[in-house]
Amino acid sequence: MPDAPAIGTIHKGNRPLTTLDQWRLACFDGPKRPHWRDGRSAKENARTWLEAAPDLQPDIAKVLAACRDIGPLRRWHAEPEVLIKIDTFRGPPNIDLLVVAEDDHGPIVIAIEAKADECFGEKLAGQYQHAREERIRNSRSNAVARIEALLDRFALDIKRSHVQQLRYQLFTATAAVLAEAQHRSSARAVLIVHEFVTPLTFPEKRERNAADLDRFLATVLDREGHLAPGQVAGPFFVQGAPALYVGKAQTVV
Repeated sequence: MPDAPAIGTIHKGNRPLTTLDQWRLACFDGPKRPHWRDGRSAKENARTWLEAAPDLQPDIAKVLAACRDIGPLRRWHAEPEVLIKIDTFRGPPNIDLLVVAEDDHGPIVIAIEAKADECFGEKLAGQYQHAREERIRNSRSNAVARIEALLDRFALDIKRSHVQQLRYQLFTATAAVLAEAQHRSSARAVLIVHEFVTPLTFPEKRERNAADLDRFLATVLDREGHLAPGQVAGPFFVQGAPALYVGKAQTVV
């Protein structure tokens, strides 16, 4: 007899989220409101999770099922727009959706990076240049130190041209899911890029994102080849951190 699907909940802090209005008011009111639009990643991410709940979002479930080191889930809990501390500096990175799940082997921490065709932030070369300029304006800025600490962790050199082309957001998302897994005593950390194909997205931008993700995996984690929707790669091991897995999901809206 097949395992029954895991039942989960979605909260922001102590508030349950069961409607799009609740999600928007909890996460996207005020300055973030322009990001909340039909056909873009923030709203489509919320919509697909709320439509599936209390079951797991189906395209995310497919990615987890493809990982041989993750068994059927017993339960899960999700929280959108979570700030995760990755170092001692101010301004922790934001995770679009943090999912904490459990199977027979213990807890699993999953970070969802939702994308329509928005890029993974600035390239490292530009991010580093802006950080250096900010340090000139403000000697107390830690932006350069954060980038250098991330590169040290992954044993990379900013002077290398192929490193400069990597997208900064993939570094912070990876560091965040590893930090949260360590904080929760989980031996497994999963970063999933969830791509939404909508009438407002462009194929060339989605292809750019796919190439950027593949380049990151090849340069940082020594994983060659293309990561297709529904696939997961890993485990990868980074300086004694929990085992890292990277997957990709796709939802056509």
